[in-house]
Parts: sequence; C-alpha cells; structure tokens
Amino acid sequence: MKSLLKKNKSGFTLIELMIVVAILGILAAVAIPAMIKYLRRAKTTEAVDKLAYLYRSSSTYATGERVTRGLAGAPLQAQFPITVALTPATPGAGIRRTAAITDWDVPTWQALDFAIADPFYFSYEYTSSGLGTAAQFTARANGNLDGDAIFSTFERAGRLDTQLQMQGSPGIWMNNELE
Repeated sequence: MKSLLKKNKSGFTLIELMIVVAILGILAAVAIPAMIKYLRRAKTTEAVDKLAYLYRSSSTYATGERVTRGLAGAPLQAQFPITVALTPATPGAGIRRTAAITDWDVPTWQALDFAIADPFYFSYEYTSSGLGTAAQFTARANGNLDGDAIFSTFERAGRLDTQLQMQGSPGIWMNNELE
C-alpha cells in the first residue's frame, strides 16, 4: 500500500507529458489555418454587405423620378449615377482604415447615399453607362486582406430592362475571395 501511495505522489511521466504536447501540436496545426481562413472570410462580409447596399441604392436612383430644372421640368431618361473611381484610391494592406469625409463627398456617392464612417478593409468603385434601357452599372470592391499585394475583388452588376425595371446579376462575383 505504501508503494502505491508513493507512486501517486510522483506526478506525470516524461512520456505522458510528451503525448500531451504532441496532441496539442496536432490540434494547433489543424486549428490555426482554419482560424485564419475564418477571419479572412469574416472580412469579406464587409464587401458583400456594401455591394448589396449599392445595388439597392442604384435601383432606387434609376427608377426614381427626375426632371430638368424649372417649372416646366421635362422628365429625364432613367439612368444610374455617373462613374466614380476607386474610393479611397489605394486599398489598405490587410489593415482596417478610415477614409476622409471628403472621399465620399462626390456626386455619385451622395446620389447613392453611400459613405463609410467606420474602419473598413475595401475600396469601392462604381462604373455606369447608357440611358433608358441601355443603362447599366457595376459596383466593385477591392481589398488586400492579408497584405500580400494580391487583391480580392467583388462585383455586383445591374441594368434596366425594357420596362425600365432593375435586372441584376444573380449574386456577387468574387475573385481571390480570401486573399
């Protein structure tokens, strides 16, 4: 009995400790890459959310009533807001940043009621062309999520049909989603 009690007080053997360390190493080898992928995917939700907003705002803008100035105000042809370059001009390198208020103070972003006050990962661009049934647009988000100079690109496009109703891409196009 004394030898049994003595053995219980001796603690863990070196083999037992090595097995625990090996198990922890295996778990870390599997969990860390999965966590990094999860974090990158979480960053992409910003682009998906903002492009969905731009799509809805574009539809509202194009299908809304607009007329020329004055009492006789003639109706204007349906169209999307004019093209605006990448805002801010340089996407961040894997870090969240804020834009100057003046970055969003351009006619297109104001027409779409689009501005980002919180820190963000992506830069946004809006291209449009045509009038009436030839009107179309593409909203784009570019970002460098991990600072490796490879950009993630997300796009959502739309156009007006023969009834001047919004028709859009069935979803968001993605390239290098997790870069």
